[in-house]
Amino acid sequence: MNFRFGLKGRPVTAVTAALLALLGIFLVLNRFFYAPKILLIGIILIVSLALRKTGLLLRDWFPFLAFLYLFDSLRGTIYALTCRLQLPVRALYVLDLERTLFGTVPSEALQKALLRSPPPEFGLLEKIATVVHGTHFIAFLYVGLVVWLQRPRFFGAYKSAFSWLTGLGVLGYLLVPTVPPWMASEVFGLVPGLQHFNVILYNTNFPDLSAGFNTNPIAAMPSLHAAFPCLAFLILARLYRGRALVFGLYALLMALAIVYTSDHYVVDLLAGFALAAACYMFAFRRLAGSAPPPATRSPWRPAALGSALLAAGIGLGLANKHAFEAHPEAYDYASVPRYVDFTGNEDRYAGNFSVQMYLGGHAISRGDIGRALGYFERALGLAEGRAERARAELRIAQGRALLENRK
Repeated sequence: MNFRFGLKGRPVTAVTAALLALLGIFLVLNRFFYAPKILLIGIILIVSLALRKTGLLLRDWFPFLAFLYLFDSLRGTIYALTCRLQLPVRALYVLDLERTLFGTVPSEALQKALLRSPPPEFGLLEKIATVVHGTHFIAFLYVGLVVWLQRPRFFGAYKSAFSWLTGLGVLGYLLVPTVPPWMASEVFGLVPGLQHFNVILYNTNFPDLSAGFNTNPIAAMPSLHAAFPCLAFLILARLYRGRALVFGLYALLMALAIVYTSDHYVVDLLAGFALAAACYMFAFRRLAGSAPPPATRSPWRPAALGSALLAAGIGLGLANKHAFEAHPEAYDYASVPRYVDFTGNEDRYAGNFSVQMYLGGHAISRGDIGRALGYFERALGLAEGRAERARAELRIAQGRALLENRK
């Protein structure tokens, strides 16, 4: 972002240049990664040390960052609970809305129009979309750094808006767990041929504190991938007006990228935009322009709060990670969750190979092997091609082996 800042803004220019250079170098080297929050947190720490703002860092940033790590863990916990408690997960309402609004599924239309290279080789467009997708967690923290350095009176409103957005997003994941487009294609065959190409392209891992804590493949509604840059743009537009347009273009690019990668439906994006706008209006109407806490204010209270939030996040996250790693079969997204559009409408999908395979896998996860064999045998009768036939035959053999072991 080409803001014309004064002396105090020079760190922002340096950080912007460094981030763009890092992303550009990795793109040229064909190395793709989902940028972790720890990358921007390290940059914030370096800037704080350089400007001798470490006391303010602890007071202003620590509780907020700790809350974000708690969010990561809650995201994973919600998926674990959805599987264990067999909470209803939905797939069709978003598909129906997409087709009603647009006459098609935009992810499918985009990939048919633009995706030319077969996996695992993809073109420049797919690589750029993957880079943009991977900046989700660092872009809004970058904006926070800009606000903290240049408009500190508004930093409280920034934190409030993003805290509300994050919390309401987690609530959405709990109340309306939703199948994303790539899963509708891969698991249920409802949108044939979608390529989740960014997951294929990611080939570099950066360690982060919350690695393995936040697994949740059905956390799609609302799209925080769309909501975070939207909220960040609204904040920048208020503070910098026309100079925020560059970030607005980034937010638009993110929206296009996450539809193209089949991570989200456009309906998910619209829900994210609406939530971001609501959180912006709520936080900035209440807090914007209020004086920041005095620099002499003791940092011990925010330090204690941040420590408690971080400890809760790490504790919850470690429990998630242990469960996911110790019993991966209990959290298999392709068989364990209760996708009620299919479990409650079996006759409607009696001719769908993919749904019959899911129903069989779900029956096995619930311990009903005999019923599972019925689904797998029906799927075998529906199989088209060797690959589908081999899949069904393998599951039938596995089911019969399980029945034998029970005798």
